[in-house]
Amino acid sequence: MNKIITAVAALLTAGLSPIATAAPAPVQDTRLQLTVERTESGPGTVAVVWLDCPGSGRPAHPHRAGACADLEAAGGDFDRLPGRDTAVCSNETVPVTVTADGTYHGRAVRWEHTYATDCERQLATGDVFEF
Repeated sequence: MNKIITAVAALLTAGLSPIATAAPAPVQDTRLQLTVERTESGPGTVAVVWLDCPGSGRPAHPHRAGACADLEAAGGDFDRLPGRDTAVCSNETVPVTVTADGTYHGRAVRWEHTYATDCERQLATGDVFEF
């Protein structure tokens, strides 16, 4: 018992707490490669961008803050993105396939979805695939 009291006294004298505390968990960044492909009948136009949350200083997604906020609001679930209420749309009816590959808070992500039109994509995904 005296050894325990002596050890606690030594810790307190050194300015340390005798109560063990867990180290905070490291923050897991989000790093995703996003693609948007517009196809009609065969290979089409492909756009690719990296989304880093928080920002990495590398060339970034043009709407990074909004895209990261939308992804956080959905808890990393691309099927639950908040999207938007309005979009600027044309009469073009070309299918649009979007993909996300990488990590969300350290968890592996591989997601793909095809929308009937670019307008549908804008409404469903908001800033995330807006590049």
